[in-house]
Amino acid sequence: MKIISILYFLTSSYIFAQVGEIIWVENFNNLDNWMKITGNGSWGWGNGELQYYQEDNVDIAGIPDEPGNNALHITARMESGPDIADQWGNPLSYTSGKVTTKAKVAIKYGVIEARVNISDIDLGGWPAIWLLGTANYNWPRSGELDMMEMGSRQAFRDLHDQHNGGHGANNSTVNQVVGANAIFYSDDAVVPENPSGAASISWDPDDDYCRPYYNYDNLTDRFLTYRMYWDADSIRFTVIDDEVEYDLYTDPFPIDSESDEFQKPFYLIANLAIGGQFTDGNYIGGSGASISMPFPAEMYVDYIKVYKWNGKGEVHIGPPYAQGEKFGIYTDNTPTKGALEEGVSSEIYAWEGTLTEGSIAPFEGDNGITWASTGLGWFGGGIMSIQPVNLSNFGDGYLKFMINIPANISFKIGIIDAWGNQSYVEFPANQTKYGLTRNGNWGQASIPISEIRGEFIDLRMLSYEFVILEVNGAACEFALDDIFWDGGTPGLGVQDLDIPRSFKLGEVFPNPFNGYITIPIYTEYATNATIDIIDIQGKRVDVLFENKLLQGQNAIQIQWNGNNFSSGVYFVRVQTETDVQLKKMSLVK
Repeated sequence: MKIISILYFLTSSYIFAQVGEIIWVENFNNLDNWMKITGNGSWGWGNGELQYYQEDNVDIAGIPDEPGNNALHITARMESGPDIADQWGNPLSYTSGKVTTKAKVAIKYGVIEARVNISDIDLGGWPAIWLLGTANYNWPRSGELDMMEMGSRQAFRDLHDQHNGGHGANNSTVNQVVGANAIFYSDDAVVPENPSGAASISWDPDDDYCRPYYNYDNLTDRFLTYRMYWDADSIRFTVIDDEVEYDLYTDPFPIDSESDEFQKPFYLIANLAIGGQFTDGNYIGGSGASISMPFPAEMYVDYIKVYKWNGKGEVHIGPPYAQGEKFGIYTDNTPTKGALEEGVSSEIYAWEGTLTEGSIAPFEGDNGITWASTGLGWFGGGIMSIQPVNLSNFGDGYLKFMINIPANISFKIGIIDAWGNQSYVEFPANQTKYGLTRNGNWGQASIPISEIRGEFIDLRMLSYEFVILEVNGAACEFALDDIFWDGGTPGLGVQDLDIPRSFKLGEVFPNPFNGYITIPIYTEYATNATIDIIDIQGKRVDVLFENKLLQGQNAIQIQWNGNNFSSGVYFVRVQTETDVQLKKMSLVK
């Protein structure tokens, strides 16, 4: 695959950057923030991987030789069965595990740190801790950040083994090398052998800056710590081995307008793949070396932490904030609580060349959507929000729109969620449906959300909030305008996303303290909450509250007694279903 090369520059803002307070910790006492993945995906998740992911291969387990310390535990096995198959039904011979925080935890900027232990992967194992952009764009436009991955091909390891612990002998094994990567879309990377336009910063055929880490005593069967330092200007990947931190590139990767995918939120993924084109092993659609990884193979993730970095760092818990009342999809004059803006927060797409620009004037305002079919036997198009939108408050509401379309055209109106689920309602030719009368002029349709959402649509995570589809092949010109969701219960509204929170954690006092410290919490609305204390290592050491916080304008004051704890730095953490906040405390005795 041909990928463009990226140059690196060390900026002054990076030199003076600082690691700040911890803002989120996943200690893997449970999997509440994660979703287990089932299946093989599309052609082995696009890489020709050989495993079938199943939930039984993921659990919370104690770390061997670390009593009382739990971890995410993923197991890869050699096994087959009637349900272990690729997307075409062909049998597979391996199972493994994969988890993701999509719709549960999203991160934007900060230092992300993970402590990971990988067992012997010999040939064919491909463990990774990585992130994907929350954007609804297809990969690679959504962006990918690979904090750590092992199992790379021999040619890749040989190319870089004169650096970062390598000795230039071209004999490293997959157990001795770990790297990182970032992938984004670039027009310059679109070539016949790389039609997706994926630009990879690890594509470095001249061995200029890619610096995977080599340790010939092996990196397996022990814990290493991986870090990603990330702000709006740059990304730096490192690995910490025996308390020494090694950079995985010569300099941080500079983020610019071409790679602005990395200025948006991302969600976490952990998995242990088998085979695939990243490795020298076999893969779906081709052949390589036989898989020799010992089974069962194991992956432990002790924790994942997020710190402020250079003053930056955000963690959002749960799906996007819910919108309400009226939400505009494409409208000029209808008053709305929140709305999408074309080219800023949404994109308008005509699918697969089935539509071209039409000539019908807008219904209202200066803007309208007008299309003409191109004679391909069907047409489709829609309005996609760039980030998922939560319209769950509209379960009893309506999708309303104006349309000017010939009466003899049968079409469907639908919605698509961020998981790829689609649901449509039909508008048969020459019929009045959902209030739409077609007489050669504009007419309004009003579709109950209860009918268009279908059985599987996740209204909390929508990607296409409006889709039009025709499958009968009839030629026509038509126009759309004044599209909005109506009748939702109150929500936050797009303009309020950074203001209302379920609570505000005030400044703790006195700080530093000796004995008791007071923790003020201002609640915006009643919410279930957990209030606990974590130490500098991110381990929970005390639980203060697990109940419902009631709404109140005055601060709720909770005290923590530190008399039974050693001097040091601690954090109070308040977590609800949609929010998490921490404050640093210094106990001095």
